[in-house]
Amino acid sequence: MSTAVSASALLSGSFLSGAMACMSIVTVPVLLDTIPTAPQLFQSWARLYHYGHILGPTGALGTLGLWMYAAAQRRAAEKSWRAFALAGVMTISIVPFTIFVMVPTNNELFRLKALGSELGNVTLANGRNVVTKWAWMHLARSALPLIGTIIGAFAVFGDRA
Repeated sequence: MSTAVSASALLSGSFLSGAMACMSIVTVPVLLDTIPTAPQLFQSWARLYHYGHILGPTGALGTLGLWMYAAAQRRAAEKSWRAFALAGVMTISIVPFTIFVMVPTNNELFRLKALGSELGNVTLANGRNVVTKWAWMHLARSALPLIGTIIGAFAVFGDRA
């Protein structure tokens, strides 16, 4: 059972990291290249955030659960388990990263979206700068589940060597 759980954790952590990175690497550049006005850019970013907000925390929590279950199984079998737990902690750390690093930028983007066509002197270039800043932070955040997956992979495959 431990092998199936560990394999599931590796797959879900990899998928989560890749999906998150894709938002910054593919989706945001498409938005920046194709959206002609700042209000449309902020509206599109808000939809991207909405779907990411569904995927990210849920995927991280599920992956954390898998890693912790694998760690508990290994601990009960008196095998090394800390790397499995650390993999889970690294994955769920997207939540505090969001709170402590990204919330100010998220709030600014939501504020700009709420202004709609009343943006005043906020230009498309200004909007692109804020969305680009968000994309770089989001890309950094997407590395956290990847780091968890790498730690977990070393633990899983190192145990077989």
